[in-house]
Amino acid sequence: MTLETINPKLPSFAPRNGPTRTAAPSLIACLLLALCGSAAGQAASQAASQAASQAASQAAHSDRQVFSDVVTETYDGTWTATFDRSVGPTGTAKFVLNDFAGTWEDVGTADLLKGSACGTKSRPVTVQLSQKEAFSFTVFGAHVSAQCQDLTVYVKHVNANTLEGTVESKAFAGEQKIRLVRTPQAPRRR
Repeated sequence: MTLETINPKLPSFAPRNGPTRTAAPSLIACLLLALCGSAAGQAASQAASQAASQAASQAAHSDRQVFSDVVTETYDGTWTATFDRSVGPTGTAKFVLNDFAGTWEDVGTADLLKGSACGTKSRPVTVQLSQKEAFSFTVFGAHVSAQCQDLTVYVKHVNANTLEGTVESKAFAGEQKIRLVRTPQAPRRR
């Protein structure tokens, strides 16, 4: 048996004239292009992130124009509302507001409240607009009884303890005048 050996010599090629080419310059160019593209992508990503952050900040500030914690504190408290009797059986209600929500309850003599669909039932209230210039809220009477009307109230400052404006409902045509006067809080005993 004979062993054949493999000739490790490669076939010869004709020598080239001129400098020998290598792949190093084109490889370096590709790496630089990739790095620059990556840096540009990161810069674009950061710019997009900053733009999104600014948009969110502006959206938050635009909400403050409509709903502001500082402004809402101006309206928080207990108020006595007076209005035409077409709005409520007695023409008087107790409005309590705390942090964008509250309650509305007709108050007055028992004989006037007895025949009312809402009576002395407390109805939920939600703030619709809370600005220094104006304040608006909705009283949800239908949540208490189908015969109890929803009211939408729009008021403006007369002074620190008085608000005046209008009240609307599907139960009566047009708008009726309304006045809210802040109920003084009793001092706390120590």
